[in-house]
Amino acid sequence: MDKYDAYEKYADFDDTYSRQDVKLKTAHKVNTNRIKKKPAAVRAELTDFSDDAADWVPSYVKPLDPQHHERQWVIDSLASFYQDNVITDVTHRVKGGKEANVYRCTAHPAAGVELIAAKLYRPRMMRTLKNDAVYKAGRQLRGEDGKLMKGRREKLALAQKTTFGKHLDMVWWIGNEFSTQKTLFEAGAAVPRPIAHNGNTILMDYIGDEQSPAPALIDASPEPGEAADLFSLIIDNVKLMLQHHLIHGDLSPYNILYWEGTAVIIDFPQMVNARINPHAYELLERDVTRVCAYFARHKVRSDPAHLARDLWLPYMGSLP
Repeated sequence: MDKYDAYEKYADFDDTYSRQDVKLKTAHKVNTNRIKKKPAAVRAELTDFSDDAADWVPSYVKPLDPQHHERQWVIDSLASFYQDNVITDVTHRVKGGKEANVYRCTAHPAAGVELIAAKLYRPRMMRTLKNDAVYKAGRQLRGEDGKLMKGRREKLALAQKTTFGKHLDMVWWIGNEFSTQKTLFEAGAAVPRPIAHNGNTILMDYIGDEQSPAPALIDASPEPGEAADLFSLIIDNVKLMLQHHLIHGDLSPYNILYWEGTAVIIDFPQMVNARINPHAYELLERDVTRVCAYFARHKVRSDPAHLARDLWLPYMGSLP
């Protein structure tokens, strides 16, 4: 059992379990007793931070018991950014999920913004991603340094799903999200500005204010007359992605934020390269269909099949 598997016994603090999560937890019950005997040792393995960083206790976790699992996870994941003067505090959990939690952080004055969103991936995130082979098809595996990994050792570790292989998988998903989000932001897409990433964490601009985060489009009520403009903005961003040979792969009203009359697209770990992924057009059609279905409820008419085709052809050539 590697340290990431061990930490999962301490990281089961979210109330959004699926039945599969419960089964996994039950299956590991025998091993859990052994791990619980030495929680301090497990935590020591999971962080290389200095004593100064260990003394940092964010506002969000102060009310929690020192043995509370989320408390230690947040501190371990974000202490390096505190050390580097990127954030000064963690004040609120914005979103909890099976793959990741998102927290609102107070930015250090040197960061140039007031608030930062921190997305913390769980060690078990690879278990919850569904049909990940569709997104991995044709992928180019890159390490934490961003360089292509071509070695036989890496390929064998991934195939055998060893501890090292699981680590490579997680590195790829998180690195893919950060690098593609950076590409899109620099191209002018309606995405949060990515700030930094390290280990299991990505920092980006926070969308919302001190009182509340921006709601997902599915939970929002666009003003009368806004729907058509929002639809055009989102489709323009899908087009911009295709200009860079990218497809979101999981676009829906659940990962589009609505704030101050505009839309911001989030969540990019499953983004694919349309030039090399054989399922690219299928994923584009699904993205467009989901967006069209939402806006149809707001009386915006569209034909998703024709729209997907018209988006694809100028940038990718003939249909697959």
